[in-house]
Amino acid sequence: MKNKRFLVLLFLIGSLVLIQCKKDEGPVEDDNNNESVSFANDVQPIFTQYCVSCHPSSGNLDLRQGQAYDDLVNVPASGYNGIRVVPNEPENSILYKKIDGSGAYGSNMPLGGSLSQAQINTIKQWIQEGAPNN
Repeated sequence: MKNKRFLVLLFLIGSLVLIQCKKDEGPVEDDNNNESVSFANDVQPIFTQYCVSCHPSSGNLDLRQGQAYDDLVNVPASGYNGIRVVPNEPENSILYKKIDGSGAYGSNMPLGGSLSQAQINTIKQWIQEGAPNN
C-alpha cells in the first residue's frame, strides 16, 4: 500500500514539474521589429542620401551628419506651429508628418520623390523609441 501511495505521489509531482516546464523554443518573435534604431547608423544615412541636398542649412535646418540631431529633436520648426521631432510621439513630430505622405504640413519630403515605407518606418520607430542620439 505504501509503495502504491508513493508511486501516485511521485506521478503527481512529476506531472506538476512537467506542466511547469516549457520547452525552450528559442527567441519569441512577433510582427514588430524589436531591434532598436540607431540615429547614426539607420536614420542619418537616410538624411544624407535624400535630404542634405536641400537641407545643408535651408530653413534653419541642417541635416548633415554632426548637425542633424541638434536641429531636429525638441526644436521648434521654422514656419510651422510645432516641434520638428517630439521624442516618443511621431504623430506630433513635424518631421514624421512631412515624410508620411499625409500632407499635414504642406509638401511631402523629399521634394520630387518619397522615401520607401521601410525608411519611413525606421524614422517613425526612432521617434517612438524616444529619438535617442545613438
